[in-house]
Amino acid sequence: MIPIAQPGLLTERERFMFASFGYLVIPDALSTAETAACLEASQRAHSAHPPGQWRQIGHLYETEPAIEALIDHPALLPKIRGLLGDYFILQSAWCTVQPAQTAAGGYHQDGSAVYEFRRLAIPTPLMQLRVGYYLTDQSEDGMGNMVMIPGSHNTGTAFPGDVQPDKHDLPIRDVVCGKPGTALLFHQGVFHRTGRNERAFDRYTMHMVYAPPWLIPSDRSCNDPAFLERTTPLRRALVGEWQRPEEPFGVGYARPPFPEE
Repeated sequence: MIPIAQPGLLTERERFMFASFGYLVIPDALSTAETAACLEASQRAHSAHPPGQWRQIGHLYETEPAIEALIDHPALLPKIRGLLGDYFILQSAWCTVQPAQTAAGGYHQDGSAVYEFRRLAIPTPLMQLRVGYYLTDQSEDGMGNMVMIPGSHNTGTAFPGDVQPDKHDLPIRDVVCGKPGTALLFHQGVFHRTGRNERAFDRYTMHMVYAPPWLIPSDRSCNDPAFLERTTPLRRALVGEWQRPEEPFGVGYARPPFPEE
């Protein structure tokens, strides 16, 4: 019962599975070469910090071309548009590392801790569409996998307080396995956690987070001028750089220059 999808356009079946499960698993979203380049960039960024610590680094795409290519990657961008429409931004991009031989994290929903999105409505509306690119092997349990509670974005019931990851866990949990280059596309309202990493190597994942354009970025206070100068018009639009129209109430916003399909 894994909601497997294919790279590219969002199909009717995939839309139904996403609505039901809250996530899709896309094997081979990245090529071997793309995955290796993203992993090298991630390791380079984290090497400037002490080893053996869980960490996430934001807006790495501004300095690493391999990560920049993920902003509008053709394997996922059509699915993002299929679920969010044509007007959205890359709200954040987090390069995460989970060290070797570390325990599991706790279940949570993503979003704003100050004002949780589930307070807006039941079911929790889609406010962040998140893509996690697996840069290291997670093809078996115990490799720092994402662990999802399928369909939990659709419930207003409080999460059980007695759940303990891997000890007194929920039997409906899904340990999402995948080889390097796999992408996990998920609704921020799905309860999920990081699985334990029993292996001798660190686990790297690159998270790209897309959101409505009126949400402020969460990994940066502004966009780097040098990046904006050298990147493409579409990527400039996707990081939120566009001209506000003269008309009030948002009338007349230019559509981002998406490639014709």
